[in-house]
Order: sequence, then C-alpha cells, then structure tokens
Amino acid sequence: MTWWLRQRGAFGLLPGALLAFVVGIGSTSGVSVVFPSFLGNFAMMTELSTFVAVIPGIALIACLERRMPPVERSAVRRVDARDIVLVSGFALLVSVVAAGMSFVGSDALLVAARNNLLFCGLALAAWPLLGHRAPLVPVFWLIQSMFLGGRSRDDPYPWVIVTEAADVTHAAVGALAVFLAGILVFICLAPRTDR
Repeated sequence: MTWWLRQRGAFGLLPGALLAFVVGIGSTSGVSVVFPSFLGNFAMMTELSTFVAVIPGIALIACLERRMPPVERSAVRRVDARDIVLVSGFALLVSVVAAGMSFVGSDALLVAARNNLLFCGLALAAWPLLGHRAPLVPVFWLIQSMFLGGRSRDDPYPWVIVTEAADVTHAAVGALAVFLAGILVFICLAPRTDR
C-alpha cells in the first residue's frame, strides 16, 4: 500500500495541492474581479479565490495520471477501488478545510469549497475520456461562466454555479450533484486494474 500511495503522490503532490489551495483562498478571499460579458446582459463579479478552486481538481488528475497499469494489474488488491477512495476523499477534505476556514474568514471561502466540489466532479468525469487533458473541462467551465455574464446585476444564470453567492441553495445542490456524477462516471469508466 505504501508503494501505491507514494506512486500516486499522496505524500507530496496532494499535500502540496492542499497547501496551495489553503494559501491561495486565504490570500484572495474577499477580492472580486469583473470580466466583460460577451453574450449576457450584465458582467458578473467573480471572487478571485474561484480561480484557486481549480487547483485540487488538477492535482487529482495528476495523481491519476501517475498510474502504472502493467504493475497494477498484477496487484493482489484492487488499486482502482483505492483510487476512488483517494480522489473522492481528497476532494471532500479540501472542501471541508475551506468550509472550516469560512468560520474565521469571509463567505468567499464557502464559495471556494462549493466550487472545488464542482471542479473536481467535472475533472473526474472527464478523466476516463480525456486523460491528462481532463483539467481543461473545469477551466473551460470557469471561463465560460464568467464571460457569459448574467441575467441581471448580481444574478448569474442558474446553471453557471461558479459565480453564485455562498447562500444560494441550487448552486450548492448542483455542485454536489456534479461531484457525485463525476465519481459515478469515474467508477464506471475508469480503467480496471484487477484483471
């Protein structure tokens, strides 16, 4: 088990990504930027910490890309099941840490926790199909959500999720649903190593 954790980067890559996430959202929470709207009527205010919320999803894909299929196929235990536990546990840990930081910080930290689940779900769902290019899906979602604008001032389109405020229920439910769907796609389509 130690070789698997070392190979996946559980001792270096994932703690480094967690540290970068915590430092990033801690230093950018409460800072908002406005990007021009190309298709919508109104430009949307976007928390700068939203960009930092992409880091854990990128780290998860980097972790999964460190697989060694020939070696893992000869393993006695199911390595793919351990991968599922590792990536879902790390994504949830990052969101719990961000939500815990919101008690001493701003609501932007809750937004970062919610967006982390959304971005990790998108990356995990895309990984079986796109491989190392899977982090482009959450990055694309982030970019289009900012540049499509909103229905009115401070009212983004409901499906955007990323630029919604921390207390919007449908955004939290949507992010959780995307995360669970990403885990389900990952379970169903990820390459098996127990053959």
